Amino acid sequence: MRRLSFGMMCAVSFTASVFAGTAAEGSGRAVQEAQAAVHQALLEAERKSVRSASVDKVRISWPLLPGAVRYRVVLLSSPEYDEENVIYAETVPASGTEILLSALHGAPVEETYWAVCGLRLGGEPAGDFSAPRPLAAGERCPVSPMIMSDYALMAEPPIYLVYAWVPVHGASSYEVEVWLGDGGHGERVRHYYTYDTVLYDETPVLGTGEYSWRVRALDGHGRRWSDWSTPERFTVHAPVTVAAFGDSITHGGGAMTAPPSRAMYAWESYTGISIKNLGRSGDTTYELLQRFESDVLPFAPKYLIIMGGVNDYRIGTSARVTIQNLSLLADECCAHGITPIFTTTTPIAPHLMDKVADVEAAAQGWKAEMRAVNEWIMAQPYAVDVSTPLTDENGELKETLTTDGLHPDAEAKRIIGERVGAYLRETFGLR
Repeated sequence: MRRLSFGMMCAVSFTASVFAGTAAEGSGRAVQEAQAAVHQALLEAERKSVRSASVDKVRISWPLLPGAVRYRVVLLSSPEYDEENVIYAETVPASGTEILLSALHGAPVEETYWAVCGLRLGGEPAGDFSAPRPLAAGERCPVSPMIMSDYALMAEPPIYLVYAWVPVHGASSYEVEVWLGDGGHGERVRHYYTYDTVLYDETPVLGTGEYSWRVRALDGHGRRWSDWSTPERFTVHAPVTVAAFGDSITHGGGAMTAPPSRAMYAWESYTGISIKNLGRSGDTTYELLQRFESDVLPFAPKYLIIMGGVNDYRIGTSARVTIQNLSLLADECCAHGITPIFTTTTPIAPHLMDKVADVEAAAQGWKAEMRAVNEWIMAQPYAVDVSTPLTDENGELKETLTTDGLHPDAEAKRIIGERVGAYLRETFGLR
């Protein structure tokens, strides 16, 4: 039997009083109107209830672990990690999870501990388990999702936002809003529904101002399952001094499951200089050229770092075409008073790409095309070689710097960012 919330009980009381009055008057129409009003009141009370909070659970989270594709979470019966003390274990893709207390099989929450270990693509540990922590210190019966992004920490968030949060037990889908202003106040500029817990926004945020985004969980009928998350706030500035224009390597993300919303996998965060991220995952140099006017010019950067080409050569686009597109981008920059700064195209590791279902195999002869593009880049007035320290003796992306063979991971992003930052300081005196 369904338990009635306070709002539902009020609605039932309202029903009884209305029915009594309408029966006395003998009015069939009044009864129908009262029934409709009661039905609407029940629906409204149901919509407003936050049913996720009624699930007995604890939410825990931890910092990203470099190179971890997934995480192994264990519950322990003592504060010492030992296989014999494990009472529950699960593998999750994000650096946070909700633990149903039914998984404890009657063990007291106050006497239960948890630990986590990062896992690599093949399932092998990426390090040791963390020191066990009390499960009771987690968030008991959370009423709203926990956002998993770092935009509030970024001086210049990317224009193509990626929204991510810890999965909510019992949720069937999620509702995402972006506001110009605080969440729920101001102007709502985005409104999405999704079944996933990571959502890539295909529309850039170009207008200046104070923004925020939030998410809530819905049940299988599209009704509210949780409350709205605490809004994550971020600011969009224009004009900017430096912007970065490129594909997924510029956009961010790495280790396959860490989205571009995490600063660890954004090379811009390692430069020591405020850089506006104009990257978009999947772009070829032709697509960069197509969106130059719409995505670059609103920010009027004085310097534009251009990092593109990997999506060209890996699908078989010739170096001649790639160079032509990059040359046209340089012309566009000069026409608008922007100084173009090219970075070399990063290598790939095809033998690792072949192990990942969602990554297409590399085209034949890609190394020659990449070398030709990079030779042209290094002949430009302003260019940074970021690929050499990422390249192994076979001319491929070092295995230690990538998970999927295509995207550089955290250490590689640090190398790229530090090289770009040093170049900007030494060449242009930027700080």
